[in-house]
Amino acid sequence: MAEKKKIEEGIKKAPVKKKAGLPKGRTNNPNGRPKGSKNKVHYDVKKAIAEKVCTDEYVEGIFKDIDDVFDKEKRAKLKIELVKLFVPRPLNDDEQKDSDIRSAMYAKLAGEITKETED
Repeated sequence: MAEKKKIEEGIKKAPVKKKAGLPKGRTNNPNGRPKGSKNKVHYDVKKAIAEKVCTDEYVEGIFKDIDDVFDKEKRAKLKIELVKLFVPRPLNDDEQKDSDIRSAMYAKLAGEITKETED
């Protein structure tokens, strides 16, 4: 009994650890990732793949392989999905506005540069 008491006295409770980080519901980035921003790694990988596979022979080979598919519906779906990879999606409203602003700025800059060279 005395030994048990000595053992219990020798055992200490582990200290209570506080949670690291911010309190619940709070973030260091309240606005989040900007809408339409690119995932850099994904973009770089997609660009590298596009450089390798965007040759006429490669694309013709893929379409030949798809033409060998027996089921007409499956063949049509495969062609549609393949075209989606190569045709850019339409811009949303915000992206279109940004593109219009950039185009206007480039046009204005180009106009100013040509006017300066004419003088």
